[in-house]
Amino acid sequence: MNSSAFFKTLRFCHPALKGLLKHSSNAVSPALTKRLANIRPITNRYFSSSNLSDILERELAEEKEKGSMLPDDLQELKETVSKDWTIVNDDESGTVKLFRKEGPQKVAVVFHCQDTLEEDFVDEDDEEEPSPEVRFTLTVTKAGKTVVLGCVSAEANAYVESVATTTEDVELIHNTGKVDEKLYQGPQFDELAEDLQDAFTEFVQQECGITSDVAAFISMFADFREQEEYTRWLQQVQSII
Repeated sequence: MNSSAFFKTLRFCHPALKGLLKHSSNAVSPALTKRLANIRPITNRYFSSSNLSDILERELAEEKEKGSMLPDDLQELKETVSKDWTIVNDDESGTVKLFRKEGPQKVAVVFHCQDTLEEDFVDEDDEEEPSPEVRFTLTVTKAGKTVVLGCVSAEANAYVESVATTTEDVELIHNTGKVDEKLYQGPQFDELAEDLQDAFTEFVQQECGITSDVAAFISMFADFREQEEYTRWLQQVQSII
């Protein structure tokens, strides 16, 4: 279906889109098309609050069946990582922080359980669902100056996406996950010389201690924490409804 026909179809199945479609051109970006395609059409079917309560109860029961304990492999990985890193888990926000215990610089990792990247392809034949790719912020601080590296954990490896420097309070960076937007954000990383890109990645993996165990822990723990937060969200909604 071309973009024009797609919009015409949506105009009739979802009245809330009329205003958007009125001002949209026929040139539709793939990202917008994908988002619009996932919008559920409005129907005349009536749902009472009891229907919602029943569905929430069902979803909550399903999540509780999965259990709230760390899987054995993740528990073992956490114990391994804890030898070199202090793990701080914020139950209220879904943010996780790791602080390296030793080293010439202060090194920390910050990620949120929803900082996962959308998977382009999932192999349905895989017996085990792979851990998601997760964005995380790595800070390296010395004498009041901080290098802030935007990284991705993927397949038990850490890769660099951006590098910036700042003198602002490192705690502020840990809370926001980035440097002040008014400051220079660093060069476009993929436009740097390839050997410089490789050197930054090697620095993260070897000098900063983001080993395959740490990278795997970031991905797996983010997935686990997201599940915990979803269960808590269901409980909170249920308590209000």
